[in-house]
Amino acid sequence: MRFPEDWPLGCPPEDASDASGVVFRVVKNSPPTEQDFRTHHEDGRMPNAHQCLRRGLSVFRELEDAIHQRRLLPKLGPFIARGDLAADSGKLKPTKGSQPTHTTWWVYQDVNRAARFAIEPDEG
Repeated sequence: MRFPEDWPLGCPPEDASDASGVVFRVVKNSPPTEQDFRTHHEDGRMPNAHQCLRRGLSVFRELEDAIHQRRLLPKLGPFIARGDLAADSGKLKPTKGSQPTHTTWWVYQDVNRAARFAIEPDEG
């Protein structure tokens, strides 16, 4: 498993750990699609932001934090997707965000991101 060659040196950071466990992401589609798992870098958004963070995806370790994020930023989508990640999907690191369990997921090249997620039923 490897990351895209065009990523900056040191991305993801050395202190990121192998992906593992349950994470949540706010998405627009039910069921989630690959479009729900595009990075800022892939979409050309936030070009002046931290270049390594732009290549990662925001996820949350707690459902409540994902629900709160969805309320804060409804444009992210109306659904919460739950995924169970394993080491073959990339690296994770808790990163500063508006919610306490905000985590960045750097996904290995050629991983089907959406296939690891399903909509969390009636999460409130």
